[in-house]
Amino acid sequence: MLTRNEFEKFQCDEYLAEEYRAGFYHEESYLQLILAVENAYVGENGSYLVIGHAGVDGIEFCYQLCHKGIWAYYPIDKEFVFMASTIKNLILGWRNGDIKV
Repeated sequence: MLTRNEFEKFQCDEYLAEEYRAGFYHEESYLQLILAVENAYVGENGSYLVIGHAGVDGIEFCYQLCHKGIWAYYPIDKEFVFMASTIKNLILGWRNGDIKV
């Protein structure tokens, strides 16, 4: 598990809050959308913190250094795309279909 100092680099207080510490499983898509805190990891070159997966093409949901909000990292294109301002908004958008990858 990452240390508190490692998490603090990514401005991810919402992720560390009690509500999301165990992650979030989206039953309708059979997907662990948000990882439990102990399963989070730092992505290649240390520039982003992976907190979830989209379930396709290796796409990861993450926090980026020096950027606010939740981003999708597309490893095939090595590209980041903004998804939502908060985890709560990511989950709501995923549930209602507004957020797609």
